[in-house]
Amino acid sequence: MYKFANSTPGRLLLIAYGFPPVISPQSLRWYYIVKHLASRGYRIDILTIRMPRAFYEDIYALPDRVQIWSTFPGFFNAMTYLHSREKAAGKIVPAEKPRISRGWQLAEKLHSLAYKLLNASMIPDIYAEWLPFAVHGGLHLLAKHRYDAIISSSEPRIDHLVGYILTRRSGTFWVADYGDPWIYPIPIHFEPVWKRKLLSEIEELILPRTGAITLTSRGTKDLYLERYPFLNEKDLYVVPQACEPDDLNHFQANASDVFRIVYCGSFYKTIRDPSLFLEALAEIDNKDIEVVIAGRNNEFAHALHSKSNIRYLGFMPHHEVLALEKGASVLLHLGNAIDIQVPGKFYEYIGAKRPILAIKNSQNDPSAYIIERYNKGLVVRNTKADIKAGILQLYTMWQQGALDTSFDLERVHDFSWAKRAEQFIEILETF
Repeated sequence: MYKFANSTPGRLLLIAYGFPPVISPQSLRWYYIVKHLASRGYRIDILTIRMPRAFYEDIYALPDRVQIWSTFPGFFNAMTYLHSREKAAGKIVPAEKPRISRGWQLAEKLHSLAYKLLNASMIPDIYAEWLPFAVHGGLHLLAKHRYDAIISSSEPRIDHLVGYILTRRSGTFWVADYGDPWIYPIPIHFEPVWKRKLLSEIEELILPRTGAITLTSRGTKDLYLERYPFLNEKDLYVVPQACEPDDLNHFQANASDVFRIVYCGSFYKTIRDPSLFLEALAEIDNKDIEVVIAGRNNEFAHALHSKSNIRYLGFMPHHEVLALEKGASVLLHLGNAIDIQVPGKFYEYIGAKRPILAIKNSQNDPSAYIIERYNKGLVVRNTKADIKAGILQLYTMWQQGALDTSFDLERVHDFSWAKRAEQFIEILETF
């Protein structure tokens, strides 16, 4: 039923709500994999959402073998993107707390409340409003082309529902790619108990229809095998996140004359809480040490803006993030409290070829294992004393000119998107 018609590279349909210019670990994952698949001869149609022009970055050009099919994202998210202050063409947020009018502050609070209510009540979440537009677009593409495989990329979770519906209609081989579990062991955002139960029932319904399931870590694979005993282990494949080191050659490093610690990404109270790092930093009185934080961290914005030795930049266009990472003295990595995953940004750090200060937040943190095995930086426990000691140890290395030579920063091919694309080709050619 699922055998490819011949041994030559085929045509793939990728369902990816998150795809550039939407920037997330999962969108970047498929941007890079798609480029490498296209270089190997695959033709790929990407079913994604239509974004305002202001979000587009020129660095995300695609090969001719890749075609984008953009559809309406739904009314709430369309309005969100239209009025968002997170524009690719915009300037970075200044180091000091930005001045926002009271009217805009009220609008943002109302929007945040509406988002939380809709996200908690809609199935599977707020992105469900894309479903009718995605299915309509997908059926149009299925009528137009014969696909060798459908690939759905989650997050967000709605992509797998679209993949399920299109597979039921066409009988096409379906690969469900998971960036995060549908139901995280510890909720990152509030979801009622009834909703988590319903999501589990929906996932139990759709998973038997998959031809293959790909996950970003062994821990997530084990979680799924335990959660759904009917799954066959041979149909689950671990394809981790990765980096594209050549990308950084296109950007001038955003560097500093002082010892600069850079963190790029999001914090979460439940699984990635920066509180002990902030406490450790508060005890270091050294004007030669600065911390720069970029990412969507509204929940922690007040605490970050209140620290004199922290520059909180908020959201930044991705090319500016890459320049910031490239110019860091040290990149800060905060491991998850649940040891089933490695955050996607961690691999981007490896591609930046800068030493990593990793705060180990769980006993079997897989990112800590990678750092220690490949000598990519320093791992410390998530205690105030250990974090402080780690910062000062790396600072001393920097003062002595021994920081870069103390670690193996050049070995990156093992973590490249080229290797991950090869894994996907092997999966596709197996069936």
